[in-house]
Amino acid sequence: MSEDFRNQEKEYTLTVSQFAKLCGTTRDTLRFYYEQNIIAPRIDPNNGYHYYSASQISSFFFISTMRQAGCSIKEISDLIHNSSRESIEKLANSKILEMQQELYLINKKISALHLGMWFLGKFELHKMGVPFIDQIPVISVTQTMIKDKDHAHHTADIAKDLSIHLSKSREQASLSAFPTGITISYDDLLKRHYVYNSIVSLSLLPADNVDTFQLPGITAICCYVDSSATDIDKFYKKIVSFIKKNRLKACSDLYVISLINLYGKEEQHTYSKYMIICVEPLE
Repeated sequence: MSEDFRNQEKEYTLTVSQFAKLCGTTRDTLRFYYEQNIIAPRIDPNNGYHYYSASQISSFFFISTMRQAGCSIKEISDLIHNSSRESIEKLANSKILEMQQELYLINKKISALHLGMWFLGKFELHKMGVPFIDQIPVISVTQTMIKDKDHAHHTADIAKDLSIHLSKSREQASLSAFPTGITISYDDLLKRHYVYNSIVSLSLLPADNVDTFQLPGITAICCYVDSSATDIDKFYKKIVSFIKKNRLKACSDLYVISLINLYGKEEQHTYSKYMIICVEPLE
């Protein structure tokens, strides 16, 4: 018996079951890794049993980590058998960048839900259709200007613009598509010329000042309406009246954010809209 074989017998003492338990894996996974030649046990020539070394635990978790990072078995095999330290670092860094992008997208979805739930949470605190002053979170905006503003009175009038806005959100993963709504300029509110100025999506993620910008303040006049509101124009008038009565200055467009459109058991359509316009005291 050679010295190397005797040393292997001393080091490779863990059975497949023992090694699987230590690594929190299964015998099938270890068999698959063995067949792919990425983690090799010692094979007893007398009975064909497989034995592993405790030092291979780190190899197992390296393989598991790289698989969780999106590496294929072939990539891992190349790393183990043919690669240098530099190539391992290069592949690992590329996977880190991919996972950071995935994390960003997950955070974007979480941010969208947090903001949507923040709006919905305000519904129970105030009376429907009555404007009030509130402190809003720091919100960033993605905006698509409406081409034919003078004829943009209803959602059907801005279908093409809405399609462009949503396509931009899909193409640029950093942009949010929810919550989404429209804006009306304050000048148009004063003139009672209720036409849509732009399509917007809001986010709690920081503005990049390229594709997104930050709302100009955190003090806002807010008002919510639901499907019981038959004439939304009167709520626009209430908001303007509230701003004038409280000697405030509008410093943004009016944002009309569509939150939910639902159908109840009786197929009755219900919706909720939240309106905000940033303000500051008159000098």
